[in-house]
Amino acid sequence: MHMSPGRTSRLLLGTICALLTGGFAVQGHAQGLTLYVAPEGNDAWSGKVATAGEGDGPFASLQRARDEIRALKQAGGIPAGGVTVQLAGGVYELSAPLSLEQQDSGTEGAPIVYRAQEGDEVRLVGGRQVTNFEPVTDPTVLARLAESARGFMMQADLKALGVTDFGTVSTSGQRLEVFFQDRPMSVSRWPNEGFVRIVDLVGGAPHKIHGIPGDKIGRFVYDGDRAGRWLGEKDLWLHGYWFWDWAEQRQQVESVDTEKRIISLKPPYHTYGYRKNQWYYAFNALCELDCPGEWYLDHETGMLYFWPPAPLSEGRTLISVVPSLITMSEVSFVTIRGLILEASRATAVTVSGGTGNLICACVIRNTGGSAVSVNGGTKHGVVGCDIYETADGGIHLTGGDRTTLTPAEHYADNNHVHHYSRWNRVYRPGITLHGVGNRATHNLIDNAPHMAMGFGGNDHLIEFNELHSVCYESNDAGAIYTGRDWSMRGTVIRHNYLHHINGFEGRGCVGVYLDDQFSGTMISGNLFYNVTRAAMIGGGRDCTIENNIFVDCVPATHVDSRGLGWAAGGYQGLVDKLQAFPYKEGLWAERYPQLPGILDDEPMAPKGNLIARNVCVGGRWGDFDGKAKPLVTFEDNLIDEDPLFVDREGGNYQLRGESPAYKIGFKPLPIEQMGLYESELRASWPVKSDVRPMVAPPAPAPAKSGTPPVAKVARAAAPVTIDGEIKPEEWGGAKEATAIVLEQGFSGEKVKPRSLAWLAYDDTTLYVAIANEVDANKPISTTNTWGQDDAVEVAIRNPGAGEKAPILVLRGYPNGYLESSDEAGASPEATRRAAEGVQYRAQIPTAVAGRWTAEFAIPFASLGIDPAKHKRFQFNLSARKAADELWLEWESTRGCTWQVDQAGIVELVP
Repeated sequence: MHMSPGRTSRLLLGTICALLTGGFAVQGHAQGLTLYVAPEGNDAWSGKVATAGEGDGPFASLQRARDEIRALKQAGGIPAGGVTVQLAGGVYELSAPLSLEQQDSGTEGAPIVYRAQEGDEVRLVGGRQVTNFEPVTDPTVLARLAESARGFMMQADLKALGVTDFGTVSTSGQRLEVFFQDRPMSVSRWPNEGFVRIVDLVGGAPHKIHGIPGDKIGRFVYDGDRAGRWLGEKDLWLHGYWFWDWAEQRQQVESVDTEKRIISLKPPYHTYGYRKNQWYYAFNALCELDCPGEWYLDHETGMLYFWPPAPLSEGRTLISVVPSLITMSEVSFVTIRGLILEASRATAVTVSGGTGNLICACVIRNTGGSAVSVNGGTKHGVVGCDIYETADGGIHLTGGDRTTLTPAEHYADNNHVHHYSRWNRVYRPGITLHGVGNRATHNLIDNAPHMAMGFGGNDHLIEFNELHSVCYESNDAGAIYTGRDWSMRGTVIRHNYLHHINGFEGRGCVGVYLDDQFSGTMISGNLFYNVTRAAMIGGGRDCTIENNIFVDCVPATHVDSRGLGWAAGGYQGLVDKLQAFPYKEGLWAERYPQLPGILDDEPMAPKGNLIARNVCVGGRWGDFDGKAKPLVTFEDNLIDEDPLFVDREGGNYQLRGESPAYKIGFKPLPIEQMGLYESELRASWPVKSDVRPMVAPPAPAPAKSGTPPVAKVARAAAPVTIDGEIKPEEWGGAKEATAIVLEQGFSGEKVKPRSLAWLAYDDTTLYVAIANEVDANKPISTTNTWGQDDAVEVAIRNPGAGEKAPILVLRGYPNGYLESSDEAGASPEATRRAAEGVQYRAQIPTAVAGRWTAEFAIPFASLGIDPAKHKRFQFNLSARKAADELWLEWESTRGCTWQVDQAGIVELVP
């Protein structure tokens, strides 16, 4: 059993006090009425006695108990202590959800409680037990199966059981699923584990995203001969991460060409298109029913084929039928306690409106959607539940009024959510908070392919949670994730323990991920261990990373300035979201004082961020790009100095009393409180939580071997007029044979269309001309944002200033705009001086489509270079071609285009 660091076995003192402090209490019924329900009951009985006898006894169904409560209320009201509906142990197969409406409400002093009898296992099942299995004897079916499977395959006619709604193959919430021995079985697939890769793209509609080539049409080459088995399959599908590592989708196969080894998918195609070497697997093929635990449903005949992993007599086989198990609409003060909820096609429990409802001490598993979804209302809680094997996420809490900043006060506390998102693999968190003023505390979330927690809105609290072994099937993902909204502020992420998180194939993901300008968030007092990019501010403002401990994180912290570069195009969307709220006045202005003037203060710049009093040991401290770093306030961080942990090797990261961290104002972390705690409202104790083995990251790309390329630059043979027109007589004929060729992509691969450049110099000036070929059928982007628009870049380092010489970056745009950038870390003074006296012009010829040209005259004095002494200097040229999302470099740096130490050399020759 995994336990939090520094914790042995922990009982919280005063559990009831802790519960009350957390904002919820066990809803009492000491003086109330008890109604009884049992599998052997009868809905014609009174339900007021627990065991049958003398023609009376418990009800048989929850619906009958609900109706009895309605009748009591109509007849004069419920007792002062409320009503408890007590369920005897057993299985309750639901033919429809238990639907609770406003009339089924209790009151704060007289709640309605549906609960399991003490010590009994009560199961509310949204499925039908399959009892009519028989061996497969149809020779046509047997011929499609692998020989090794034929002797084990069973079949059941679902129509004979009265089941005719088979749902769809892939739509979440509508799919029929199979469960055996309380575990979800796998629809037939190949390979049985893992993925195979796209060999090549043959769709015929190539495109690029951020310079990465792909194809918009789902038609690609596969490897091997396995797909030959799939011919004749009725409804074959593929599940893949088709372009990005964080965007999966299931798509139906249109055809398989075994001669050319081409798979064609049915439209609509994936939103981002398809990319070579991305991964997928095939599913829903009868012929791939080849290992224990797999099943296949013929949607035409209703015949279910199943290879049970154990004899059928050793477990119940269920198929999901009912969409949800419990629905609560405008209900208040109702508790669902101690039940096992399972085998629904969609989300097990939905709550909308009302106040004060509680789902506690339940096991919610094997659902076709999520576990609990709360939408609207106030003060609803999900407490102490064990949630696993959901097709989507776990607990979703939405509520509160963002216009008035009125909190909903929903809460998720002390829940264990694990092994979820088994069907929809991404953006289905274990817990999500939306709206205003909701909280997630003391939860344990683990073993999921993507996010642990997501949030959006204002003033949430994420506290004392433990998260591990998530994001294992995705990259560019966050264990705690949000993004893209200036107005969503006030959330506090504190006193959480995040560990063992490093992405698909070990290629990295993020602990706390504030994506694309997200702002106004506090990340405080957390413990991060073995997390790649532990705390990330993605271009946002007014965030704080304070008093955290980072152990073996690579890197611990990250701040970038994406809003000043490639993400600048998101500006108007951010403004629109902001202006939907009264952000300049009243409570908004009082609570978020940085907001009223944000649009007048370089809103896309990452201003106002504070990184203070953190402890970082091992790994790497930070990634801060050149424009972001000067805007961040760094205070009193203890970096790569032994903080004197109690027992680092044993995983106890408490600090000893003599720790140097305390001298910089570090506050001790309440590590012993992070994660689950024992309580009468927990579904189980102790809790087992296996840490997923970390995958070693891929080996770093080998350093560039050999000597860097050298461009020999001759003196100008004729005066150069900087007008943007590249005249052959000025540029030594401007022949391709004498040009520097810009045709390398990020990884050194050749990309087209190319750009050509010519260089010359005299005693005072370096001259650069660049001719850019672009797609003649697409417009040239003529505004001036690097990364968003067409542009060219010259990057130079002064050899006379030593190893710490700044990299100077000049950028020119088709509209004639010139900028000197500090992105590479040059000081403001060096950045300003680099542009002094620079002449720049550009032309977009009207007579020649698909081309624009640019010329620079750069004074050596502005660069700090003396051409009489410094004949060689580090140098690179780059071009951005926006319509094709294309980056080109003279020499690929495998990183930022201006990293001249990874690029080439200019040599001035007589």
